[in-house]
Amino acid sequence: MLVLNFMYMKKSLFRFSSRRILFSTVIASALIAGGSQAVFADAGEVQVVLQTGTIKGKIVDSNGEPVIGANVMVKGTTNGCMTDIDGNFSLKDAKGTLVISYIGYKTEEVQVKGHETSLKIVLKEDSELLLEVVVVGYGSMKKESLTGSVTVVDQKLFKDKGTVSNPLSAMQGQVPGLRITRSSAAPGEEGWGVSIRGSVSKNKVEPLLIIDGVPASGVSEIAQLNADDIETINFLKDASAAIYGAKAAGGVILVTTKRPDAGRTKVEYSGSVTRKIVGLQPRMMSMDEWTDGVLQARLNDGYGEDDNWVRYARLAKAMKGSWINLHGGNNPDEDPIPGGFRGVADFVFHDMNWTDVLWGNATSTQHNLSISGGSEKSTYRLSLGYLNDQGTLQWGNNSNERYNVRLFNSFKINDRISLESNMSASRQHQVAPTQIGSILGSSIPQPGLPVSTIDGKPYAWGGIHTPNWSAELGGDNKLVVTTMNVNEILKVNILDGLDFQGTLGYSTNNAARDEQYLSIDWYQYDGTPIQNENSPYPAKEKSSYTKSSARTDNYTASAFLTYKKLFDEAHDISLMGGVQYDYAAYDYSGTKAMDVEAAIESLNGKGQIYIDKVDRWEEAILSYFGRLNYNYKSRYMVEVNARYDGSSKFLPKNRWNFFWGASAGWRITEEKFMENLRDYVNELKLRASYGEVGNQNGIGRYDGIQLYNYKSNSGALLGNSKGTYVESAGLVSTVRTWERIYNYNLGIDFGFFNNRLTGTFEIFKKKNDNMLVSRLHPGVLGGTAPSTNSGKFEANGYDVSLTWHDKIGSFNYHVGGTLTYMTNKLVDGGNIVVSAGYNEAVNGYPLNSVFGYRYVGKVQNQDQLDYYVDKYVGSNSIALPANLRLGDHMYEDVNKDDKLTQDDLVFLGSDDPKYSFSFNFGCEWKGFDFNTVFQGVGKRTIYREIDSWKVPFKAIWLNTTNQSVGNVWSPETPNNHFPTYSNSNDINNYNYIPSTWSADNGAYLRLKEIVLGYTLPKAWMNKSGFISNLRIYVSGADLWEKSYITDGWDPEATRKVENKQRYPFNRTVTFGVNATF
Repeated sequence: MLVLNFMYMKKSLFRFSSRRILFSTVIASALIAGGSQAVFADAGEVQVVLQTGTIKGKIVDSNGEPVIGANVMVKGTTNGCMTDIDGNFSLKDAKGTLVISYIGYKTEEVQVKGHETSLKIVLKEDSELLLEVVVVGYGSMKKESLTGSVTVVDQKLFKDKGTVSNPLSAMQGQVPGLRITRSSAAPGEEGWGVSIRGSVSKNKVEPLLIIDGVPASGVSEIAQLNADDIETINFLKDASAAIYGAKAAGGVILVTTKRPDAGRTKVEYSGSVTRKIVGLQPRMMSMDEWTDGVLQARLNDGYGEDDNWVRYARLAKAMKGSWINLHGGNNPDEDPIPGGFRGVADFVFHDMNWTDVLWGNATSTQHNLSISGGSEKSTYRLSLGYLNDQGTLQWGNNSNERYNVRLFNSFKINDRISLESNMSASRQHQVAPTQIGSILGSSIPQPGLPVSTIDGKPYAWGGIHTPNWSAELGGDNKLVVTTMNVNEILKVNILDGLDFQGTLGYSTNNAARDEQYLSIDWYQYDGTPIQNENSPYPAKEKSSYTKSSARTDNYTASAFLTYKKLFDEAHDISLMGGVQYDYAAYDYSGTKAMDVEAAIESLNGKGQIYIDKVDRWEEAILSYFGRLNYNYKSRYMVEVNARYDGSSKFLPKNRWNFFWGASAGWRITEEKFMENLRDYVNELKLRASYGEVGNQNGIGRYDGIQLYNYKSNSGALLGNSKGTYVESAGLVSTVRTWERIYNYNLGIDFGFFNNRLTGTFEIFKKKNDNMLVSRLHPGVLGGTAPSTNSGKFEANGYDVSLTWHDKIGSFNYHVGGTLTYMTNKLVDGGNIVVSAGYNEAVNGYPLNSVFGYRYVGKVQNQDQLDYYVDKYVGSNSIALPANLRLGDHMYEDVNKDDKLTQDDLVFLGSDDPKYSFSFNFGCEWKGFDFNTVFQGVGKRTIYREIDSWKVPFKAIWLNTTNQSVGNVWSPETPNNHFPTYSNSNDINNYNYIPSTWSADNGAYLRLKEIVLGYTLPKAWMNKSGFISNLRIYVSGADLWEKSYITDGWDPEATRKVENKQRYPFNRTVTFGVNATF
């Protein structure tokens, strides 16, 4: 098949080269000739008699405005052209039927029969989009017939985005009911996540991702897709997902890749260059700010002028910009703090802005090339993609490089049998410093420490290593991810109205990691090695090399029959039924070698070689499914779908379960009483649905099997030695089964004023009455009891989308927005204890809730201090420090028991936002286009966990953020926000405990996207002879935001902000070009 495909493509390419050049010459001649005699008529009703020669014409819309770039083809041939900037076209040898098409307009056919040589054709706008075909589970249907909640995103959303490493990034905030999050900007590890209408269980649930009919192993696999290959993404949000049964608890994401059009060969190219600029991140204290803060913290804690850190801070202020040599070189200086800092070889007092040292700008590129074409018997599309995403970390190797290739073929064997083949592969090369944790952790050095020694070597001071050199010389962590997908589809029209479709799919994902951990030679500021015979430092740590491989294979096979019949021109019935088998296998192995050579990536080392980890699992699901659709005159619609699933995760007696859904729709505009209003009310449809889906994510793959651990030389003594025995690895439940989620949805679709105003409004509710939770059992049970299907969970909300689009002369514009409200409650989550701070699950509250104490102010005078200490210190309260001072915090005794305990915690909100919204505006005028999108969330609470970045001088030898500078309590400034500085763990842990003071309002508004583009006139392109469309653009992303976050981090940053989550988000500016040949 591949050989035949290549031969056909090669033949098509050669034919394209000669014909296109000749055809462009004819077009140019026709444009120069000019002049025509118009024949006015609506397309679809015109018959033009033409024996031979050239036909000219003009394509306009219903307002008489020219349609620029419309395709005009002679049906069944590759002879065609596109209209120019004035809507004109000229076509030679136009015998037969002309096919005129353009996005947003109905495709029309005009038969050429007579002697007329000029046409004026009016295209009818397809603004109602009622005939739009929407992909649903195991088939497709007209949008007008939909009764479920399905949101469609087309390819336009992925254009002009620059380097799109994950298609989810292009959709953030623009799809109602969809929550898309990110946790980092590290190349290839952005941590994009997606949920459809929020949570449905305290156990992990994510949407089911299906790419061209083949289920993916996880939603993360969407990151391997080239966004330029995507035609549409459909989101099934309610009972419409029940057709996928057990895997659809989190909704369904259906991805359809691009398909070719029969006819002339088309070559498309898109390329972009993106400049990445570091966005929001905390600013660190300057040298003066840090030394002032050190003095305040130590003096506040009761230390005197003889304290080492007090002396060090005063010395730093006096010696700013210079250094003192204590042990190195020939002429060491006198130690100004004798014995104060063990192992310190020098004092260096530079004023380094470590944020600017570590982070900077970067450039990324993306290129896509595709060629497509074919005939009515066979079509093809070959696409290639390349992405190079550089990180903004300025030290070490940090990038993500990806290659994509996809080949689609269709073959029409005869009038009843056809084949489709879709193959794709990707290879991702990702690299990051192995010791990047030195930068992304809490260990940002004090501002006095230099970037390097005098002669440019790695510098260390008092056991503190400068993090830039850890990233630069500490080794590379390389990850190569290779994916391959094959999808073969056989379609057979058995009888009129009866069709068969069979699908075989295979996908593999192989992630190979090579991680070097290299020891580093550290130096004193004068260049003297630290690790020497007289060094107080420990010996150098050993280098290591770890090699691992994780492979996931997915196989799927499905077959189904579809029967469609229209009775009496009124009753449209469709029946579908089939079977599907999905199998997945995972295999992981990792090996580590110690004390290896730094320059060699090999497991052959001087020291120990051992198996790091080995893991393997398999799982399978067998499913039977069906659907019934009834449509009466496009007025009343009913759908019922069902699925019967059996999963290998459960024991045989609980393995199978039945899931189903039903929905109905009423197109009110099709009723007779609406006839007089149709000029204003073009579409009004009510929808309602109910469905049940399953979730198996709360249980392990082998939890139903009793496992045993082998123990040797363990336990009680038997004589003079310990025994050998086996013990139960854990208690097993034989009755656990699926979680069952109940979905309710009520929606309305509308279109007013000739569909210039369109939108949807939906309310939904989800219940889980069979959730797997842990229960408290007596200690005499002898182990941890397995979870049971006894939990309860519920969620509800609504989502709205609204769009107005219109035109004023040649000026087209649109404005729209989306709003989603989601909330949930854990009704019964089993045995749960509430703690201060972030709680994943608490009975009676939303998931990811934040609890804390109610802040009532700072201690302002001695009387307040005495009263507060006398009442709460030592009274079984929270860790209330005995050395509480003026300027420290006070909290409310909520339950009035004269103690501050866990019982006084109050609900502060949820880390999951209740509201997500966006609004957009765009316009077009004479080839220019402008689009902008704002996105944000509301009603979100963030509590950043305590660390040395958040709490000033918690680790006094490190730097801290500067949010507190000039805003610290003092008797002269009693209303300042921050408590007094302290180096005491007791004081800091108390002042920064989770509370109404330390929790932030996580709401934000962001300028997500802004684009300005220009499409060159078609007349210019036609004269070029080989380019049919050329567009250039400049775009920006995340250029501005408004938030209430006080810690300096981006409002989208996660609550922990640790490890890769500290990698700052970017602002980007992109220059790009799109061309069609």
